[in-house]
Amino acid sequence: MTDKIEVFYSFQSPYSYLAMDPIYDIQEKYNVELLWQPFSARASGNPVPQQGILPDKLSYLFEDTRRIASDRGLAITYPENWPEVEFDPGRITRGALIANDLGVLLEYNIKVFNKWWGLGEDPNQDAFMNELCDDLDIDLGDFLSKVSSSDTRERVKGIYKRGRKLGVFDTPTFVFESGERIVGYDKIPYLAQRLEKMGLRKK
Repeated sequence: MTDKIEVFYSFQSPYSYLAMDPIYDIQEKYNVELLWQPFSARASGNPVPQQGILPDKLSYLFEDTRRIASDRGLAITYPENWPEVEFDPGRITRGALIANDLGVLLEYNIKVFNKWWGLGEDPNQDAFMNELCDDLDIDLGDFLSKVSSSDTRERVKGIYKRGRKLGVFDTPTFVFESGERIVGYDKIPYLAQRLEKMGLRKK
């Protein structure tokens, strides 16, 4: 028996960055089909409300993500003036769909998150995409052509609309076929416990 779980994640989220390895670990250990859904209001062309983060909440976010990264031996680098100013997620979000089509999404996610949040590189710089495509052994021109197509843009919009319909408000969010949501990096151990109780551990 295999269950399907939609994974809504965002390249703009440091928690999605930190969640990559634990999520892929779940995929390795349990009979689940993870449907990766790159989720971004900005990448989908939807208006993003201009609301600041409470200073105490923001300072805790920095504290918490740096603690998690340190405990796991990961680097984490925040873009200058983040979150008021952040990298445009459009091209890299659309790229995830094409990477999935090409069968290299796992590698794409890991490399993009590492370059963005681990090294602090801007995904819209030519060098970022050139190195990414070289590492993935995919043709840069063909990849960029597919990334910029109207079809790919519509797919990103569709994922965002679906996420909003399912009640996705933060990432990572895991949605079961029943519609049940599990939200947040810190809920990943609970997700694993649920799958264990459902008898989905691989033999």
